[in-house]
Amino acid sequence: MRLAKGYKRKLNQHFSIHIAENYKKEEFQEILALNVKVHGESVSDYFKHIFLNHPRKEDILFLYIKDSNSNKIVSSISLWPLEWRIGSINVLVCEMGFVGTLEKYRGKELIVELNNLYERIMAEKGYIISVIRGIPYYYRKLGYEFAIPLDHRMFLSPSMIPQDDLEFLKIRKANLDDIDLIANKYNQYYENFFISNLFDKNCYISKFFNDNYNAFKTSTYLIETGGKTIAYFTFGKSYDNLAYDIKTSDINREYGIKILQFTKEITSIENPDQINLAVREDTDLAELIGELGGTTNNTYGWQVKIPNLKLYLEKIKYILENRIFNSNFQGLTQDLRLSNYKTTIILSFKNGKISIVKMEKGYPKEGSCDLQIPGSLLFKLILGDMSFEEINHIIKDAMIIHKSREIIDVLFPKENLYPDTYY
Repeated sequence: MRLAKGYKRKLNQHFSIHIAENYKKEEFQEILALNVKVHGESVSDYFKHIFLNHPRKEDILFLYIKDSNSNKIVSSISLWPLEWRIGSINVLVCEMGFVGTLEKYRGKELIVELNNLYERIMAEKGYIISVIRGIPYYYRKLGYEFAIPLDHRMFLSPSMIPQDDLEFLKIRKANLDDIDLIANKYNQYYENFFISNLFDKNCYISKFFNDNYNAFKTSTYLIETGGKTIAYFTFGKSYDNLAYDIKTSDINREYGIKILQFTKEITSIENPDQINLAVREDTDLAELIGELGGTTNNTYGWQVKIPNLKLYLEKIKYILENRIFNSNFQGLTQDLRLSNYKTTIILSFKNGKISIVKMEKGYPKEGSCDLQIPGSLLFKLILGDMSFEEINHIIKDAMIIHKSREIIDVLFPKENLYPDTYY
């Protein structure tokens, strides 16, 4: 049976598994009630927006399990479609959201069943990577790993923000007439990152063009001088609602100070002594905050799963071939074996091109692989989050054959990553 809205299947005599339909009011209300009970009343408006109004609502899927005896929905997850740019390649990604099970039904592996259906949908619809902004540790049991930066928290005292007279810089809220200008500046900025969220006009407006802001919706502002727009920034709250989340286009020091002065004015009532900021650590704004005396609080990451490594490596093979072409290994003819100790991926290079990607199941024979990194930690290397040396420093059964070290470093360098979500 095709995995589409309206799908249902009996799991056993106690439970059935479903994909919600679009316009079934009773079903919607019951999934909403479950999520409010699990996550709190604060998710109600967010859930309604995603289910009813999001620009990609036709592609969004809500999966749930129903108790056959009570005929009540007791566990659910959702699949949110995204498209990320990895290098020069557009890759279909899905985000798992609204994960929850009623307390009485926890420990029955219902999320595992929902995840199995979720990954079948991924395979059928061509999603290559799944990500989640979830609670720590739990999702490791489903094969996820913290493999991409999500946010970087910094504290800054308002007194440290310079009082420079920057009246020649004006800030105004963006409107729909500005969307093409923002798209151009967005694309220019994110070209500097190996992984980023592909600009989608309707989704961007839905997420970032809001009069009010919270953890789920954001406002966008323009910085202008002499009537000309020179930069933009978004202003909202972090996913956990604890910090002010700011994303910018390319900015210089003056623009950064102007943004911080704006932030100080907004946040002074809430906390006059300290501003809690969520910014990306490898950005000009974070560098400025550090220069002004801001301190790092903590960081968090996207939890990532690549269910089919072969499919991912086939998708990015042009990137791998290009890295070989621009290295000392131009014309490489060799099989490279990469293992996570459960599966070995063989990249067969002929004259610098990948002729085939193969998979072998099972624990590898000693000395048979060029690279071995346990389980989902391998994602950190192949996505560019960490170098092999950094992974090996953390975990000692990350291993590499000496003669292959330079090739692996060429194929999988550490990169700047800045993906995002429209949810």
